Amino acid sequence: MLQQSPFLRLFGGLCLIWLLLNLPVLLGIRVLPWDAMISSYPTVYFNAHSLRMGQLPWWNPYIYSGYPQIADPQGMLFSPLLMAWMLLHKSPGATWFAWGVLLHVLMGGTAMLALLKRSGANAFGALLGATVFMAGGVAASRLEHTPILLAYTYAPLVLLALRHFLQAPDWRRGLLFGLVAGAMVTQLVQLTYLLVLLTIAYAASASALHWRSYNLATRSRWCAGMLLAILCALAIGLPQLLFTWAYTTLSTRAALPLATSAGASLDLRALLTFLDPNALHALRGSYTGPADRVEAYLYVGALPTLMLVAIGMAWRQPQQRRQLMFFAAVTVFAFLYMLGLHTPFYGWLYAWLPGMQQFRRPSDAAYLLNFSLAIFTGLAASHFQLDKRRHVTALLGVAALWLMLASLPMHRPDERWHGESLIAAILALLALWRLRRAGTTLRTATWLLLLLVVDYRCFNLDGTFNEGPDKAQLFMHDATADLLAARMQLPPGMLPTRLEPIDVGSEWDNLVILRSMQSTQGYNPLRYGLYDRWYGARDNGAGFDHAPSRVSTPFNTAPDSKLSDLLSVRYVIKGNLTDSSLWSPPSGYEKIFANSRTHSEIWQNDQAYPRWLNPTHAIVISPQQQPSPVAFETTDFRNTVWLTPRDQDDQHADQGLAATCTAQLAIADVQATLTQLSMHTQSPGAGWLVLSELDFPGWVADADGANLTIHRANGMFRAVCVPAGNHAIRFVFHPWTMVADVWRQRSR
Repeated sequence: MLQQSPFLRLFGGLCLIWLLLNLPVLLGIRVLPWDAMISSYPTVYFNAHSLRMGQLPWWNPYIYSGYPQIADPQGMLFSPLLMAWMLLHKSPGATWFAWGVLLHVLMGGTAMLALLKRSGANAFGALLGATVFMAGGVAASRLEHTPILLAYTYAPLVLLALRHFLQAPDWRRGLLFGLVAGAMVTQLVQLTYLLVLLTIAYAASASALHWRSYNLATRSRWCAGMLLAILCALAIGLPQLLFTWAYTTLSTRAALPLATSAGASLDLRALLTFLDPNALHALRGSYTGPADRVEAYLYVGALPTLMLVAIGMAWRQPQQRRQLMFFAAVTVFAFLYMLGLHTPFYGWLYAWLPGMQQFRRPSDAAYLLNFSLAIFTGLAASHFQLDKRRHVTALLGVAALWLMLASLPMHRPDERWHGESLIAAILALLALWRLRRAGTTLRTATWLLLLLVVDYRCFNLDGTFNEGPDKAQLFMHDATADLLAARMQLPPGMLPTRLEPIDVGSEWDNLVILRSMQSTQGYNPLRYGLYDRWYGARDNGAGFDHAPSRVSTPFNTAPDSKLSDLLSVRYVIKGNLTDSSLWSPPSGYEKIFANSRTHSEIWQNDQAYPRWLNPTHAIVISPQQQPSPVAFETTDFRNTVWLTPRDQDDQHADQGLAATCTAQLAIADVQATLTQLSMHTQSPGAGWLVLSELDFPGWVADADGANLTIHRANGMFRAVCVPAGNHAIRFVFHPWTMVADVWRQRSR
């Protein structure tokens, strides 16, 4: 009977459902959409490719003129399974990456399957609940948000390991729980924060229930095992937390005001998508709902929602009642949280709950809602009587009507009718006809699960949210990128120049990593505050209704600014996403290429400074002072350096060197890796070496092994005063030094 199906057989059924849900992506016909392709894929590619080449991916020089990749909360460098998967392939493409992400979804679905079985669900209920977990609501609509999705897929595994530990506490089970929890917390996103709170609440409530049944020895084992679990989770998750804390302190979002959460706060309109997937035109038409369309999509399917009528029978089971009570509380919390600023609840949490100031998207709590619905529907469906023809007939009749009504808003007057959305309703009618006579529960369950898969393929996974074109492959064959990559390949002993993208869209954000092109812009939730103030760090190039086509600061008002020259910006890539009549060719730039297919242009700047300079004259200002933008713009930086100290101690050191560090240097044998830059210098006296590299905590310098003090120069760059004679100079980035430097700065 279905009730007695071995777990391995259920796992096989779940794998088949997973394949059917994600077939176009798994076959490489399409790839994961939007952020997953233009941000997450190049990020993890950089991690894996660097490690394979024997380099440490602590520092990424390719976007925002360099940033600490190891400190990126969404960098996934510490994500164990995804990184292991990416390292298996010599040159992992977008399809390989998609497999890695979707295998996590299968892992989470399998853990949900086991979790429901442990809660007393039968085979049908467990499969249905696991399917809801994998493809219901935001689990399907937000496939683009890879780090958030990874955290979500670990959640049932964490609860499963916790329940395994509580059943018979010992150090081995505690270690397993700690390993899984640690793997989850390596994704430092808001959902992980919420899932940690959920895990703590679940552990506290479940431990309280078990405590009376434990004897003294078992209680001792619980204490030892739980302590080991906490230490293990901290050992895995703490490095990423500390690195990210250090970078966040220096970033543009050291603390976010409460008002920034308004744009990602859902309202009651989002609940309409439970009943009608296109109620707010998230699938077809112009979206009319709150937040982003992917965040306000909550549809879990007609059958799972109808199955909730049997929740009362699950309530009568003491074991299931406890699960229902806990996840009912989670549902209430998730609902209030995701409403954000539309209720006082979120503001109250923001005021007293530590860490809330780092997040801006209350809608992330919809994942908790989907998790709870997977539990509810799985337990409720376990009590649905599949052998009762009358019950099955009523269920399928209502489902057929529901799905037919859901397909109607998929039609727009100005485009063809998307009739494929009717397939689910047609299948429901076919199942109603095929099951008109009593049969085995296996036969009935198969038809119902097939209907759920088709329902999801018609709505949740119809291509709107879950798939898109392989922009990475297109970028790798783009004529503009081809020419630029060739021109930016410099001979040994030279450092590459940089490019600035303007109006060219998202493919010129992080995908430049794939072609080893260094850009002044990119896409990342954290951007170095110093860089943002001086040069300007654009949010992303995905759409200029959300972000300006070009950032502007007092020291970088146009592409031909001296700050661009100091960054060695030799090329501007200009597209046509905004009104081209607003474009004025920058002074000193020459158009060298025009791509008629993509309507992009390459403009070359022959006035860009080299990546290192040896000025012989220094101007020292106070830490609170900035140069006059006019004076800065008229400076010849080959001869003059502005020493812009971080604090009073730096100012005193700068003043002491300004009069003595005046010699000219001969520089040779320049070599660079991701985390190290080295060269040989020769000079008759002490002289300045100024690099077009960001002054960032964690970078240290030495001459023949002896420490060199790094000074902040020209607003945001690194400079050292090199002693007279012949020296081997090194600049090295140490992540733990970054944490220590930031800690010392905050302690002053």
